[in-house]
Amino acid sequence: MMEQRSFDEEINLFSVVSFLRRGMAIIIVCCSIGVALAGMFLWRSQPYYQASAQLVLATKSAPTQLAPDAVALVEPREHVTFRLRSPSAFDQQTVSACSDGGPATAEQISQNVRVTAPSVPSDLIAISFAAPTAELARQCVAAIVQGVQEQQTSVASISSEHLKSQIKSLQDQLVENSKLLKEAQDSGWQQAIYLATRDDAIALRRDIADLTGQLELSKSATLLSPIYAPSKAASPTKITILTAGLFVGFVIGLLVNLLKSAYLMQRNRRSRSNG
Repeated sequence: MMEQRSFDEEINLFSVVSFLRRGMAIIIVCCSIGVALAGMFLWRSQPYYQASAQLVLATKSAPTQLAPDAVALVEPREHVTFRLRSPSAFDQQTVSACSDGGPATAEQISQNVRVTAPSVPSDLIAISFAAPTAELARQCVAAIVQGVQEQQTSVASISSEHLKSQIKSLQDQLVENSKLLKEAQDSGWQQAIYLATRDDAIALRRDIADLTGQLELSKSATLLSPIYAPSKAASPTKITILTAGLFVGFVIGLLVNLLKSAYLMQRNRRSRSNG
């Protein structure tokens, strides 16, 4: 049984090799045509260069009892990446920087820009953009990064204004509390009321110090490294296109040979039936 299976496999392999050998001329012609068409595509296609940057998002102080030095993002990273996929994220200044004097729209930029968020670190996003020249790609990435930084600064400013408002409210409460303490001392209030008012003043000072610390420990969005814009074109890649053309030509050559073999077999059957 095993000898019969081995014999069948040898016959099948011999049939495949014979089939390829008989149709080698057609396969070579089809592969040559595929490579030639791929080369023509490369010659006519416009090269694109890609620039990329890694941006560390802005953070603010977010102390807790267990981690007094903890920080948090000014806004969730998902909000930043989602915003950069929308045309509304790109103002006229960014559009002008990405157009290089030619026609461009915010919709086109949102389609060409690529934004990714690696799993670690959690405060980092990667921005890349493809353009006809390396300088234009670098210029566009720089404009997009600047737009993100300005947006982050705006969000941080709103948060800072909220913190300042809270600090002002606590300071007003502390002034009122200080007046009560003075009145308590002058009027001889009960000691329990005096101590409660004093404890409130201590808590207010601690809250004011914590909020002030949050203002001071905020950090703006910064580039992790300079924008990377290699002089070598990112697309189309010659090896990939030529390999694809060779593969497609090989497949077409096989199909042509199969059709040719089927046609010859059908013709032989008709000849035998007629004879």
